Amino acid sequence: MTPNQKTDTTTQKWAPFTYIGRETAFITNLFKKANLRITLRTNNTLQKLLMPKLQPLDKYSRSGAYKQTCPDCYKAYVGQAGRSFTQRFKEHKNAFRSNRNTSNYATHALEHSHPFGPIHETMQI
Repeated sequence: MTPNQKTDTTTQKWAPFTYIGRETAFITNLFKKANLRITLRTNNTLQKLLMPKLQPLDKYSRSGAYKQTCPDCYKAYVGQAGRSFTQRFKEHKNAFRSNRNTSNYATHALEHSHPFGPIHETMQI
């Protein structure tokens, strides 16, 4: 080491900082006075860009307990499906269309001449 070189006895500390725009330069200058070095990073990582985006599941694609309400008289049928709610709704609708007594909800709609209604208006999860 030559006599003109100074040895740095203090170690500088580094802190990661997410780049947010023009304000970042102002904030990093404040930290320089406190002997704290800033390293900039971004939220756009390769992992986030390359990972497939998962679509949120439709609430009717699951199974469980449901309540189906008649749109005319507001009487309710409560049921439980091991299949998807969409599949169970189709079963009720097929019983309504074919005039079969395999669904209490469809039987009610047929006996009282009530409309069947779409899934998002009649079925509550």
